[in-house]
Amino acid sequence: MHYVRGMAMPAAVHRHRLARLARARPGAGPVSERSGEPVVATSWRTSPSPDVLDQIHRPEVNLVCWNRQLPPGVDEQLAAWARRLPADFDEIVPATGHDLAAATVGLDEPLRGWLTVDLAALLARFASLAQTSRLRVSFGAVRSDQCRKFHVDYVRHRLICTYTGPGTEWVPDDAVSREALGRPASSTHHANQEIVRSASAVRHAVAGDVIVMKGARHACRRGAVHRSPPIEASGTVRVVLAASPANAS
Repeated sequence: MHYVRGMAMPAAVHRHRLARLARARPGAGPVSERSGEPVVATSWRTSPSPDVLDQIHRPEVNLVCWNRQLPPGVDEQLAAWARRLPADFDEIVPATGHDLAAATVGLDEPLRGWLTVDLAALLARFASLAQTSRLRVSFGAVRSDQCRKFHVDYVRHRLICTYTGPGTEWVPDDAVSREALGRPASSTHHANQEIVRSASAVRHAVAGDVIVMKGARHACRRGAVHRSPPIEASGTVRVVLAASPANAS
């Protein structure tokens, strides 16, 4: 298997993935944004071009998603690595010149080299977008239903990229009851039903997608409502990169 720095996937594989999405039952669950064309909505943007990330600065936008393809085999090999229970990486690092080798310990080459470069490139791009000199970075395996309630992160900006397993779920602003976000509920399930008016409005990323979102500390005060996908019951393992500005402001 050869890994390259580019994100292109062979056309046949890409067509197969699109066909699978087309066969998904309407209303069966969250909608995946993988049409291959830019999607322009009121509060969010998706596109196969990395330039979509720059639109996070638009005042009406609180989430952008770069639909990129991982090189073939990356998700399968990372899933196998995650099952070996690697140590999680959770550090504050400088925006540039950081050493991320500790985050990929236990991976074989050439995957380890590709992933280390990819993590560094995503973090540098995110630091530039968030205009920060330091980042809080976590990378590793996720096996539990962490953050399964829809919520807004208490940060200015957040980057999330899932490398294997289901991606982050988010909800467009016009489908959210923000008043319900802080309202007590008898269970997480009931809270989510109050926060999200229609389950069909929930959208989700897939492995490889890069999400940048605004949080509760952003000046817009309308951070993106999202959650981690429930996986615990199925035994699914995710490998996730998450980052946010570590500056005091």
